[in-house]
Amino acid sequence: MSNNNNNAGDGSVHSPRSIQREILSIGIPSVIETLFITMSAIINSKMVSSLGISAISAVSVTNQPRLFVFSVFFAIYTAESSLTARYIGRKDRDNANRVLLMSLAWVLVLGIILGILCVIFAEPIMKICSNQPDTMESSVLYFRIVMGGMLFNLLFMAVNASLRGIGKTKLTLITNVVSCLVNIIFDYFLIEGHFGFPALGIKGAAIATVLGTAAALFPSFGFVMKRDSYISLNYCITNKIKVTAACFKEMWDMWKKVASEFILTRIGILFSGIIAARSGSFDMSVYSIGMHLLNINYAIGSGFQSSAIALAGRSYGSKKPDDLKMYSNETVRIGLIVSIISSAIFILFSKPYFGFFSPDTKFVFYGVISSWIIGVIAPIQTLQIIYNGILQGIGDVKFTLFAAVVSVTIINTMICYIGTILLGCGIWGIWAAVFVSQTARMFMLRNRYRKNKRIGDLYE
Repeated sequence: MSNNNNNAGDGSVHSPRSIQREILSIGIPSVIETLFITMSAIINSKMVSSLGISAISAVSVTNQPRLFVFSVFFAIYTAESSLTARYIGRKDRDNANRVLLMSLAWVLVLGIILGILCVIFAEPIMKICSNQPDTMESSVLYFRIVMGGMLFNLLFMAVNASLRGIGKTKLTLITNVVSCLVNIIFDYFLIEGHFGFPALGIKGAAIATVLGTAAALFPSFGFVMKRDSYISLNYCITNKIKVTAACFKEMWDMWKKVASEFILTRIGILFSGIIAARSGSFDMSVYSIGMHLLNINYAIGSGFQSSAIALAGRSYGSKKPDDLKMYSNETVRIGLIVSIISSAIFILFSKPYFGFFSPDTKFVFYGVISSWIIGVIAPIQTLQIIYNGILQGIGDVKFTLFAAVVSVTIINTMICYIGTILLGCGIWGIWAAVFVSQTARMFMLRNRYRKNKRIGDLYE
């Protein structure tokens, strides 16, 4: 068994309180960051709702194909964060910076290519995803603008991924706060027209989204241009850091596995979104607003997943299995407690929340029931997100891929189709699919973590 010393400088653990402090110092800024993004989406939906329920549906229809494209880049960011954390554990600054250079290069090339394709094929993509006559024109317009300007978003997210890998989530929080505030301000200016700006409706909402991500580029790149930053473009230039074949291969091997997980997961979610959209604008709008609540909970899970990836990756890289287990178990415990509290809030405030978007009594009634279902799903979702992060942090990405394919691509799609199309349960069929798939994924990842051979190998 490895003998860990207890020096604070090398990341070893002193006490349960020091573990909690380190988890929260990384996790809380990341939670707040993701909450800002989610709240921005909620405010965006509220402003769009002034154009009618069909407008909410038109914007929400674009989410799944947009996230499907983004899954390619989310895989880059996950590999980037995991490898950066691992290099930190090995005290290898040069390779940690090489990872950032590779990520920026990949994002730039792929972002330009996929952005052009999405603009050209926006209409056929929307026909596949919805084909509802009352939302088609608006959804095509929104998708075309957002995807045409997505390169700003992709670049600042690439920088943030490296910053998360070294645990600097306070910096990523700042960049996302800037993005969200600019987005909200221009939503107000451009959707209905205020302070002399034209009333552009859904087009204005799309432009505001692009402007928000463009604004985030400045603080994001400002951080990594500093000479004293551990991850620094200036350091790369000064020390003539170049991408090596070994570093490229390590990132490529992880990326292709994580990309497979994200893409196959998104295929399942995309199919479910298509099925939901074909249930009609009403069900789609209730589902969309309900998903904002689940996205708030996702923010909690994602925040603590950042802690899990950074701390598990660092412990694995420095070959400290005791640290790895203690960090992982405590992250799961804290994330679960916070998620249960958020579930209670979702249920207590469900009526005013859905009433905020529409006074329609049927809309609010369906929303309240949806909130109770979401309250049950939320803690399960949080656990699976954190366990997934731990496994990614130690490089066990083959199993996370397997779990994603089984739970989301197969189970979620199958139950959604049976419940919504064959049985005609509408939105309730969709929520049933979400519950079963999230539960199945959580148990698979939990069991894998408890029996993981990679952790055991560190003791040898």
